[in-house]
Amino acid sequence: MGYFYGVFIRDLDVTSLIRALPVMPVERENMHITITYIGDDRPSQGVDDRVGVSIGSMPCFRAKLGQLILLPSVLRPKVLAVEIINNKQLSKLRSIIVSILRDSGISMNDKYSGEFKPHITIAYIKSKKVNPQNILETTREMGIEKELLNKSLLIENVSLILARGNNYREISRHKLQC
Repeated sequence: MGYFYGVFIRDLDVTSLIRALPVMPVERENMHITITYIGDDRPSQGVDDRVGVSIGSMPCFRAKLGQLILLPSVLRPKVLAVEIINNKQLSKLRSIIVSILRDSGISMNDKYSGEFKPHITIAYIKSKKVNPQNILETTREMGIEKELLNKSLLIENVSLILARGNNYREISRHKLQC
């Protein structure tokens, strides 16, 4: 995986909701919103400090959860995710961070850099034999989507995160103005 800037989501527990689905839930401590993926090379401390100073003046905000979605596409899904529907502030955070990284000469290996679709991955699709539409229909029938829809999460910091397999480790944390 590698390094990325993101927001850990600690107060969203969906494991019990999705346990009956043919998916593998993301461990609660690993749930996050990716702001931008960097790659295998860690940004220098100076670059990370500039990110912290630049976003440190931004006010905290609430992100609202939307519908359940399949990513990277409905036809070839790898994950079940919850979309974030009010993403102006997340887009602003991303823009600031990407600008600092580019100005510092850091090349980012984010294959989704052109299109920002903020979301929280809640599960991995276990089998290619499962009809993805059935997963979405089942979540609606079970009331899972209704349980999550329009829930808001407080975004109060952004972290530099190192992902190695199923281990997501916070390298640094930058607080917003709350």
